[in-house]
Amino acid sequence: MRVLFIHNRYKRYGGEDVAVELETSILSEKGHEVKTIFFENSRIAGVGQKIKTAFSSIYDLYSARKVSGILKEFEPDIIHIHNIFFMASPSVLYAARRHKVPVVMTLHNYRLICANALLFRDNKICELCIHKKFPVAGIRYKCYRNSATESGLVTIITGLHKYMGTWKNKVAAFITLNEFSRSKFLNSSLNLPPEKIITKPNFVPDPGEGNEQREDFFLFAGRLVKEKGAHILTRAFANMPHQKVVIVGDGPEKVFLEQESKHYPNISFIGQLDKRQLGEYMKRCKAFICPSIWYEGTPLTVIEAFASGTPVIASRLGVLSESISDGYNGFHFTAGDPGDLEKKIE
Repeated sequence: MRVLFIHNRYKRYGGEDVAVELETSILSEKGHEVKTIFFENSRIAGVGQKIKTAFSSIYDLYSARKVSGILKEFEPDIIHIHNIFFMASPSVLYAARRHKVPVVMTLHNYRLICANALLFRDNKICELCIHKKFPVAGIRYKCYRNSATESGLVTIITGLHKYMGTWKNKVAAFITLNEFSRSKFLNSSLNLPPEKIITKPNFVPDPGEGNEQREDFFLFAGRLVKEKGAHILTRAFANMPHQKVVIVGDGPEKVFLEQESKHYPNISFIGQLDKRQLGEYMKRCKAFICPSIWYEGTPLTVIEAFASGTPVIASRLGVLSESISDGYNGFHFTAGDPGDLEKKIE
């Protein structure tokens, strides 16, 4: 089979990029012919480019022509899209339809029904826009990058293409990463039939055997942003000086968290690590902690933990309630509650 992947990279490397790399790799290993088209949000720089992107992200002629050219040359049996925001734009779906190539689209986040893609506002879950075809609440609350203008742009893109039937008619099937997110999309303004949304979890390479002897520390790994809940983690460990946590990752919350935790030697920040280094920490820790306060997709770190024989302590929220069996392969705690997290760590 010939498979064409289309992926719009964000400015910062993340889980979606990893998923694309893993999927293209395993398909190639199984003998399929694979080609990938990348679009780059890193090209959006300066006021002029931002204004141009604002208009073209609704329907970008350049992207459509680029995809059309590759479709003629490569002649794929199917297209798999992981992200089209913002340089690719929905125009690539229309190019695929003109060439009569079916499209499968993975929904890594909630962008089609939420301006900031997270269903998260003011540090808590928000579902105001799920059932609205053109949700003005996202604009009113400046949900995307704290900007009414940019939130309006995202809302116009997703809302206009709902009215045009783009998502419903130009995509043959959508893939969600878990049953929880599937249920959210089924019960949304997209009005998709159940048979059009399937569930396919993320996966990771086999990391090999875990360690029989674990070391005396817990582990967190992820982007240091509010929704990931690292501040819940540090508050819990601040009350448990006898328990150690190693925090891997970077992000806008890092400086604040380091400053807040500077008097607690049991809380260590070690920055970014490569996959091999993180894998070693995962095999050595007592447990991995996922304290998210938003509806996660399917965190690769949780899968990596289980693959390493490492239990997971996670928020009782969304997919984390699905993937962790309390008392069997880890523990749940009440999302946003440092005190409950302390109990589960102990």
